[in-house]
Amino acid sequence: MYKYREIYSDIKRDILTNHYRAGTLLPTQEFFAEKYDVSRITLKKALSLLENEGLIFSKQGSGTYIRPTIENNTSELLPLDLPVGVTYSHRDQEIKSNILFFDARLPTEEEQQNLSLNKTDPVYEFKRVRLLNGQYYSFEHVVMPVAIAPITEEILQGSVYDYLGHEAKLQLVDARRIVYADQANEEVSASLGIKKNDAVLVIEQIGYDQKGRAFEFSKSYFISNQSKFVLDVHLKKL
Repeated sequence: MYKYREIYSDIKRDILTNHYRAGTLLPTQEFFAEKYDVSRITLKKALSLLENEGLIFSKQGSGTYIRPTIENNTSELLPLDLPVGVTYSHRDQEIKSNILFFDARLPTEEEQQNLSLNKTDPVYEFKRVRLLNGQYYSFEHVVMPVAIAPITEEILQGSVYDYLGHEAKLQLVDARRIVYADQANEEVSASLGIKKNDAVLVIEQIGYDQKGRAFEFSKSYFISNQSKFVLDVHLKKL
């Protein structure tokens, strides 16, 4: 992946997770050039992508600002255009995990294809329920290559992405998401405290790191009347 796209993805994540607050000045080009150790030309390519998406805008003589959010009350919304987990989208709320299953095994054919693995490459498989402020939020079924980093049940109690970022220097930069409605099977209904065949929203995801490697194949199930998702659409100006 080109360096400017890595910088673009990194700044975009920080904007959408409110590390850089909406409506405020973005740090200077000097700050970013030093932070990422790149030239102004490379940095401007990254900022141009952010501006084309409508995430930032420039005021002559004033600086570059982060676009105000369309809706201020977004604490309950998960952004579909940002491939990050619950810890990032609900960073100011209480998040807990109940681990239902955790093991290592060889990958299925589907997992080999989605994660670009050989049939002898071991994977971790885990299932967990995510609780938001003490209420059921999602049921996650995740498969990751063992080669990525050592994972334990203790790690699964918190943010796996945070752990991978610190220990493996791995960032979730891109993702392919398929969103669809389904009916809860016995496992999902028992995990989320709902009835079998109740409506659920499913997000199927393949996550890619900053080098373009697939490292996660997951399905997350959400209770239909308790979860909301948002996707802001910004047309590139001609």
